[in-house]
Amino acid sequence: MVSIDINASLLWQIANFLVLILLLNVILYKPIRGILKERAAKFAQLAGDISAGEEGAQAKAKELDDRRADSRRQGAALRDELKSEGRAKERELIQAATKEMEATVTKVRAEITAEIGKAREELKSQVQAFGVELAQKILGRSIQ
Repeated sequence: MVSIDINASLLWQIANFLVLILLLNVILYKPIRGILKERAAKFAQLAGDISAGEEGAQAKAKELDDRRADSRRQGAALRDELKSEGRAKERELIQAATKEMEATVTKVRAEITAEIGKAREELKSQVQAFGVELAQKILGRSIQ
């Protein structure tokens, strides 16, 4: 059987164990805990930076979307304005062309009327001669 005696060597072993724990704590555990705390702080800082970057990116994206929507509204307004101006110009050109066409038609009608009058006068003067010539052809002899 094994018997355990409590003597001075047990006290020395307890003292050595406590000294070893204190030395390990000072030499090994505290530096590792410090490094782990620094690492956790660095991760927290990086997470904050990432959050700030994401928020900034979201803000920029929203600003870009707002500017894009504003640009589209301005473009649509400008397009509508240009269409209105184009329609007004088209109406002006059509009115000018219509007036010019009406003036040309009036002029041509006047010319045609004048030519018809001249042709009637010429035909009136030639009707007698045509009548005599036609009668001669129908009768087959000359009429004097």
